[in-house]
Amino acid sequence: MEKIIEKFRKGTHYMNIVSAVTEKELTNVNNITEEYLKQKSVKFIPASGAATRMFKDLYAFLEDKKETEFVEQFFADLENFALYKDIKEYVEINKLDKNTTEDRLRITDNVVKSGLAYGKFPKALIKMHTYEENTTTPIDEHIFEGEQYLNQDAINLHFTIANEHEEMFNQYVNQTLQEKDNLNITYSFQKEETNIPAVDMNNQPFYLESGEVFHRPGGHGALIENLNDLDADIVFIKNVDNVCHKSQVEDTIESKKELASVGLEVQAQIKEYIADILSDEYNLEDIALFIKEVLNITLKKELTKDKALSLLNRPLRVCGMVKNNGEAGGGPFVVDNGDYLDLQICEEAEINLKDKEKYEVFHSSKYFNPVDIVCFVKDYKDEKFDLRNYTNEDRYFISEKTYQGKELKALEHPGLWNGAMHNWNTLFVEVPLTTFNPVKTVNDLLREGHRDALSVR
Repeated sequence: MEKIIEKFRKGTHYMNIVSAVTEKELTNVNNITEEYLKQKSVKFIPASGAATRMFKDLYAFLEDKKETEFVEQFFADLENFALYKDIKEYVEINKLDKNTTEDRLRITDNVVKSGLAYGKFPKALIKMHTYEENTTTPIDEHIFEGEQYLNQDAINLHFTIANEHEEMFNQYVNQTLQEKDNLNITYSFQKEETNIPAVDMNNQPFYLESGEVFHRPGGHGALIENLNDLDADIVFIKNVDNVCHKSQVEDTIESKKELASVGLEVQAQIKEYIADILSDEYNLEDIALFIKEVLNITLKKELTKDKALSLLNRPLRVCGMVKNNGEAGGGPFVVDNGDYLDLQICEEAEINLKDKEKYEVFHSSKYFNPVDIVCFVKDYKDEKFDLRNYTNEDRYFISEKTYQGKELKALEHPGLWNGAMHNWNTLFVEVPLTTFNPVKTVNDLLREGHRDALSVR
């Protein structure tokens, strides 16, 4: 508890970003291979988020009855949403007119509360895409994606879900599994032991009426525990809401194969250098060049044999990056870690934007992190790394929250791909913007990536 309180006292730990990543730091894809299919691969999908935030504008409409631009767009395109198929009968039986405020409120209530009740759903189970024969959820689309680039004999998907959605999730997945013998879907919850004590505004423990200290989830970084538990050689990570219509999935499939191919090639090089070091038949100059030119690690001191071994024998991640088009979130930066510079993904909350120099570096970023990562989690002996040994516990930010009307401070470790993977070897590869189709609000489903390619044309 004292250690946690000390972090609150110190405040958010800011990252020392030196420069935004440019084409110079990106890794080129020279060839695509499907050799990775010989190893056990799992697709890891963080999916604990509820759909409530997706419909926050509709909840606001129910509350204040104000017809905002968002509400106008939602009803103008109502029939184009996949969810419309499930409310169509309700609309027609009750002869509702989507152009009147009164009926708009009834339709909205049905969508988020009383009928369809999507406000109680996990985002993973929201109907997002329409096809001639059916409508699909993110779970369906992640399965389809996996079928295109994972081993056809054993397609492994792992979702992290919220406890309250377990029954709903299982019911949906069990029905899906009946038709697919080669599909294996598992799930886990963010572990309670990764929850972090909250404090009051004076940095003292925040107590509940029961006398216990209030604990809050420690952010997505806590999912490193779930990732560490997986039985896999290679793990593909992608957020649950980042899916696209099947008619537009080609770029996504191709980019996944590219990331896996690059990782496989670099992993093989790393293993060779480690074997050389262990046999005492190594060329330190060659290894130093590889560490600088390929792994983008710039040392401030001369490389030694022991340092080379410690830098090489780490988990490897290959991260897809898209061109920055103004989305809120993290990006790729060159970071000063003290004895060396390397590549990191940093969130806006981790940057001291009051520092003019850091502000300019952050806003000069040409690339954005869409959370499209391929992880290689076995060492040179083909044994699993303990991923918990490669985190950076000093990467955290502090936010102000409320609980039952009382103010408190919460400490969160940023995304799984930030501090939880800080001490991994990192490669950045540019992937097409068409591979990034996040659904933060329901109206995002009107974007091009979520519609049939023929209708878009």
